[in-house]
Amino acid sequence: MAFTRKKSLRSPVDPVEIVTTIYRGLLGREPDEMGLPNFVELYESQGLQKVLEAIGGSEEMRKRVSATDYRKHWSLSQFREVEILLSLMTAIAAPSKIIVDVGAAGVHLSNSIDLISSIGWKGILVEANPKDAEILAEAVKDINATVLNYAVSDTEGEATFFLGKHPHHSSLKSEMTSWWGPISGEITVTKRRLPNILKDHNVPEIFGVLSLDIEGVEFEVINDLLENSNYRPQWMIIEWGEKLYEATLNDERLTEKIRHEYSIVGGTEANIFLQHRSVTES
Repeated sequence: MAFTRKKSLRSPVDPVEIVTTIYRGLLGREPDEMGLPNFVELYESQGLQKVLEAIGGSEEMRKRVSATDYRKHWSLSQFREVEILLSLMTAIAAPSKIIVDVGAAGVHLSNSIDLISSIGWKGILVEANPKDAEILAEAVKDINATVLNYAVSDTEGEATFFLGKHPHHSSLKSEMTSWWGPISGEITVTKRRLPNILKDHNVPEIFGVLSLDIEGVEFEVINDLLENSNYRPQWMIIEWGEKLYEATLNDERLTEKIRHEYSIVGGTEANIFLQHRSVTES
């Protein structure tokens, strides 16, 4: 029996038609019997954006979209002129064209895929959840990227990893996962220090970009890297938390070395950008 729903008095558009259109556009198929009523209810209670986020961030969607798919739609220039120009410019700004993306999760919302697939960088992508790491490895198999299945911290060993409803909301810290909503599960993961990962994969001590999005463990990892190794990313992209407007390197949770060696040069709704002093000195 087909699922139907009366049109809302506030909207002339049938919610079933909206959800069906999203299924066809994003997943390339008709909605299933269980999914359709659930997403119609979500649309009516929380709006279109929540439906798009749920379907767009689903495991099925992540399996469907690869890194090379993104490249096809990346540039509007005639013969990839913008991509070539950016590649030449970044080669000057970062001679070691390597991005280390910790908490990579997937292609969607990635800080690294554009640099790897379109600008010619090499990527070391680290993801704690084995299921997400497997999906990501399949998505980037045709570009210059290595996917590693580790949880990054300032110590090594085994640890409990707390799963959120969205891959980007999972963490080694239960309080960080639950901040976004109910914890959906727990798994045991291998925990590794970032300097050891970089050494194992022959990353030079001075490399291009470090992106950290590991839900509350960022400061521990940064401090360990700067205090206990000679590795220095020229730029860092760090998820700072909900009080981004208060971001300062004088934060008491950070090592003194970061204040001497880096400066904040930009930010977005979720992340700050740090630049190493050597970038302007060179």
